[in-house]
Amino acid sequence: MSVIKALHNISTDVGLSFDEKLTRLLTLGTKILGLEWGIVSHIKGDKYTVVQAVTPEDSVHKNDEFVASETYCIDAFRADDIIAYPNITQFPGASHPCYAQFPLRSYFATALHVNGMRFGTLNFSSISEREQPFTDLECDYLLLLAEWIGVELSRHESLENIQAQQAKLTEQNMLLKQITELAGVGTWELDVVTQRLTWAESLKKLMGLPSSTVVTIDTVLSIIKHDDDRKAYEKRFKEIIKSGIDGTYEMEVVTHHGETKWVESLAHPIVENGRTVKVIGATQDITERVFNNISLRQKTEIAEKALEARSLFLANMSHEIRTPIHGVQGMLETLMNTRLNDAQRQFANVAMRSAESLLEIVNDILDFSKIDAGQMSYESVPVSLGDVVNSQVPMFEKLALDKGLDLVVDVASVVNIHFIADPLRLSQIVINLLNNALKFTHKGQVKLAVRCKPLNSGKYRVKIIVSDTGIGISEAQQRVIFMPFLQAEDNTSRKFGGTGLGLAIVTKIVEHYNGKVELSSALGEGTRFVVNLLLDSAQEVTTNIGRSSDIVITHFDEERLQNARILVVEDNDINQIVIREQLRELGATADIANNGEEGVAKVKTAIAKREPYELILMDCQMPVMDGITATQRIRELGVPGTQVVIVALTANAFAGERDKCLSAGMDDFITKPVGADALGRCIRYHLMKSSELPKAN
Repeated sequence: MSVIKALHNISTDVGLSFDEKLTRLLTLGTKILGLEWGIVSHIKGDKYTVVQAVTPEDSVHKNDEFVASETYCIDAFRADDIIAYPNITQFPGASHPCYAQFPLRSYFATALHVNGMRFGTLNFSSISEREQPFTDLECDYLLLLAEWIGVELSRHESLENIQAQQAKLTEQNMLLKQITELAGVGTWELDVVTQRLTWAESLKKLMGLPSSTVVTIDTVLSIIKHDDDRKAYEKRFKEIIKSGIDGTYEMEVVTHHGETKWVESLAHPIVENGRTVKVIGATQDITERVFNNISLRQKTEIAEKALEARSLFLANMSHEIRTPIHGVQGMLETLMNTRLNDAQRQFANVAMRSAESLLEIVNDILDFSKIDAGQMSYESVPVSLGDVVNSQVPMFEKLALDKGLDLVVDVASVVNIHFIADPLRLSQIVINLLNNALKFTHKGQVKLAVRCKPLNSGKYRVKIIVSDTGIGISEAQQRVIFMPFLQAEDNTSRKFGGTGLGLAIVTKIVEHYNGKVELSSALGEGTRFVVNLLLDSAQEVTTNIGRSSDIVITHFDEERLQNARILVVEDNDINQIVIREQLRELGATADIANNGEEGVAKVKTAIAKREPYELILMDCQMPVMDGITATQRIRELGVPGTQVVIVALTANAFAGERDKCLSAGMDDFITKPVGADALGRCIRYHLMKSSELPKAN
């Protein structure tokens, strides 16, 4: 029998398995070539795996593994050609790694290709040396066998891939069916031409219909609960068929068992030659989602109302607490300007410091409440960080002097540089850090330094560094010091006072400016805080940044203040006394109105007498008529009503209150409690400005 015929018979024998065919082909090769070992190998990297083998006494088996570099086959695989070693002892000799591993003394092999890729080798060998070299005919036989075996391997690999894909497809179909059932999804199909509607079993189950039910379009319409939804569904479905565009709709249905459900249906038209011939789709039970959304909306409304109530409560609390503090501080300030003996002055100083501490605590609590409620607002105005720092220094210089500490401030690097930021929030950072440093330092110095580095796109990396020689903070406490209501040690609040909110507030402000706070400290060795901020540059440098009450007036005619027509609109009798006394100290006098309505009436009377007020200090929260409404009424009184300066004097410290006041037509905003100095700066500033404006005839 010829070799070709033998190969053909083996390959076409449908009764033979893949392994049996490879065995027959290898056996044929051993007979033709006179070599008793025949192996088909797969080589990947340095891994040599036996695919099939015919060897004496079955010494090599399928799936045996060897190190490829220690075989002769690696030579054929790398050469991608025939390798013939008729006498291994002569060549390649004992130096080859395979010589000591296997007793082979003649070897004949070629690289094997499967689906166009180098796969491994077909090799034949013997433990005996050949006397003659391998002939050209034997090389042809080897290549022919390799070709046939490569075809069988390709066929087997393709078959395995198909079987694997079929198994995967079966698994996916099963999984898809399980998912659709678990998700409450059912598929359907409508033949537009015949109007035949087909529902999957899962959809029938979803609607409580028996499997034997023949579903029609009327069946679908009958389960839609509301007439309006039924009409809208019919109209929408006709549009989908006409346009050939996908559609989605939700509706409430009643199942065969009388159960009410919400479903969502997705429709996809199949278009042929410009016409919709079929519509396929999927319907899903969305009852839980609909009810969850309803519940979520209800909870959201409740939460929004709660936040609104919380904001109102905080605003009221701010007003109610700050109003009496304003009275206490104002009266103490007035008292200290009278003739007191040393003991009385000492008592008054103690009371003033207590009032200031109380105000600091109230400010911290209100600020943190706003942060916690997500209501902390930030201005974006040009601001000089150097001016912000310097405006706070006098307040701390006295405290440092009283404790015998050196207070060193270095803002040279930010002189003449302006940033876009909120001056109030930057002040809070400086105040909280300096306050802590001075509070916990008993000797030595406290230093504040500001550094900045220009970045790309008009931004600056700004550092505010506050260091001290104080008591220091342990490693354990450094991990909790930025948490609200926690201080460095358990007895800190009792010993030094405070709420434990300062650093928490600083952290939130710093995070707003894409920065972070770094802390380095050790017990007894002092503390160093480094605040990193990313701030935008203000291209246009502006002066007089901040509120008028923060501006220093260098030249002012005090007689102008003494002769000014001033009206105070304030419902609290204690605050009336405080403001009147503060104005008296400034050399000014004022009329008093007990509420907004009375204030508007006094303004009208003054205009009628041609003695209009020049400045009004307007409380915002009052009975009968509030300050916002009163301001709007005054602005409606013509030119005299528009020219009078109206300054909000309110106990509500929320940023939103300031915007509300300015939007209503007020010229400035001062938060209670306010000292006589700040009040004086504000009044002088606006009187000086109004003197520069042309007056109405």
